[in-house]
Amino acid sequence: MSLISVASISVLASLFAGIIGAFAAAFLFDRGMSKGNDLAVMLIGLHAVGTFTFVTLFTYLWSKRRVSSWKVPATCLALCILVLAIDTAWWSEAFDEYYANFFIGGWLVVGLSGALALFLSRRILARAAAKNFEIPVI
Repeated sequence: MSLISVASISVLASLFAGIIGAFAAAFLFDRGMSKGNDLAVMLIGLHAVGTFTFVTLFTYLWSKRRVSSWKVPATCLALCILVLAIDTAWWSEAFDEYYANFFIGGWLVVGLSGALALFLSRRILARAAAKNFEIPVI
């Protein structure tokens, strides 16, 4: 699999998972009753689930292709943070006292899901390296 195919599969899967996560987050936030915050909550869910899915899936698919290092998931996470920064700048005119909690909460949730994805990616890379007999299995 080439880089483009791995990236395409990862992006499409993360978008699909992110959309499901967005609707799940909106439902869990206000039980399906639209209180006007659904867009903010859905964007947070989209970015958080999409970040986790993209980082872990890209790392997994790339480790199947060749030996990888920690730079692969770190680069994926950096790309997701860049997309979040662009989205934050896009919606920055809505940044007021009320929505500040959503902006800050969104960054915290995406950071947490990114950290969890990095931890899982580390495990994926360690298993791939052990499978290729590059490090001894203890």
